[in-house]
Amino acid sequence: MRFHERLRHDEPNGAHYDGDIRYMMIRPDALMGIFARLDPAARQAAMEAFRDSIIERGGQSAATYVSADGIDRLLGVIEATAADLGWGRWHFERIGDGYGLTVRNSPFGAAAPFEGPACHAIVGMATIVGTMVLGAPATATETACVASGAAECRFVVEPEQA
Repeated sequence: MRFHERLRHDEPNGAHYDGDIRYMMIRPDALMGIFARLDPAARQAAMEAFRDSIIERGGQSAATYVSADGIDRLLGVIEATAADLGWGRWHFERIGDGYGLTVRNSPFGAAAPFEGPACHAIVGMATIVGTMVLGAPATATETACVASGAAECRFVVEPEQA
């Protein structure tokens, strides 16, 4: 079942839920404007904290998407859910021991009023999903970002180096 079909609007309490997980809508430019107001060192630290929070909380969400069919279907579910959430159009492809991820229309990169990389939230989600799919700790790296003039955002997800 697609994310938007699972989403329940609790109108009396002003909330949206997917099961027990609460979601909210926020304008990407408002979110990225927070980071733009910080000096470069503080911005980097805040964006890394954002990434780490997504690894933790996004991992909890991703774990709910693993169905009885197993982990093999997770990448397709994540691609569909990212689009339903407004996180752009994701496409994973197997590359060597890991994955490549292309994101067309990233809300983070498109709304960043500073040069990228700006998609730390996607890096966080790609890291935890990579860890789940590869069955070992993974690391995601943004290699191209629209905030720096690229046509689309690109990421590499690889097993962590020991």
